[in-house]
Amino acid sequence: MSEQILSLNQLAQGDRPIRIGFFLIPDYPLMTFCAALDSLRQGNRLAKRSVFEWSLISADGGHVKSSSGLGFDADASMAKASRCDVVILCAGINYADAYEPGVFAWLRRIHSEGCILGAVSTAVFFLAKAGLLEGRRCAVHWESLANFRTEFPNCLPTDDIFAIDGRFLTSSGGTVTLDMMLYLIAAVEGRDLASQISDQFNHPRIRRQNDVQRMDALDRFGIRNPKLGFVIRRMEASLNDPIEIAQLAGSVAMSVRQLERLFQSSFNKSPSKFYIELRMLRARELLLNTELAINSIADICGYESASHFSRFYRRHFRESPVVTRREDNR
Repeated sequence: MSEQILSLNQLAQGDRPIRIGFFLIPDYPLMTFCAALDSLRQGNRLAKRSVFEWSLISADGGHVKSSSGLGFDADASMAKASRCDVVILCAGINYADAYEPGVFAWLRRIHSEGCILGAVSTAVFFLAKAGLLEGRRCAVHWESLANFRTEFPNCLPTDDIFAIDGRFLTSSGGTVTLDMMLYLIAAVEGRDLASQISDQFNHPRIRRQNDVQRMDALDRFGIRNPKLGFVIRRMEASLNDPIEIAQLAGSVAMSVRQLERLFQSSFNKSPSKFYIELRMLRARELLLNTELAINSIADICGYESASHFSRFYRRHFRESPVVTRREDNR
């Protein structure tokens, strides 16, 4: 497997345990951290092999107390931590007390090296403060949502229970973190293992990321085919780094021709055209709701240049990105 990991799906292609680091921020919520960690432990037990490895990381490598007063000794400082495939930040109500330029620089560095980044509860503020969530959907706890929107106007916070956007996983906290981890486990090791873990925890249903505020793709698009719903969810989670149609078809054990027929019968359009429309809708949302530069929006939506993006946008909406933004400001 390449050292540059680009998506959750590529983690499944490796033949070694997936390395997950938990970055503990003082006063982190114990329940959410334990839900994340114990899902991995249970996964290894049920799979009867080491599917996952984990380590605890702190800013200085020392002991970190949770909001309950209980705490853990870190295995390493962020400066000395071994390379991880995924790093999940855990933070609580006093998150701003731990803001440090060195933490933000470290997050930017490991992201540039290909690390998938997750955030639990208010840890999403750290990813945003590091400048990594501009133009990204992210889940924010309802109590912090208004503050987040004010502080980070170029991000796309949602009150969905958790959100996946490219190489970012964000949980609104609490028991939702278990659902986010089960999503990650299903993506890299299969739905069966995730379901077994859910059963072991007496968790009767694995909630979808948009369970609360948004309908699932099956309902949102008025379809009933679960394979089609799965493909659409993968498209929505990878707008910045589009997945080849052949790979999408393979993920649901279909040929490209079969997938094309399924999209034609359901939407009267090809998978490629449907994918482009999703990217265009995201672009329009960014133009109307953020102040991001057009070249940044092009990058977020998976286009190699602003000019390339603008041609597609003008063809789709019959107006340029500049006109869309100008009309919104009238």
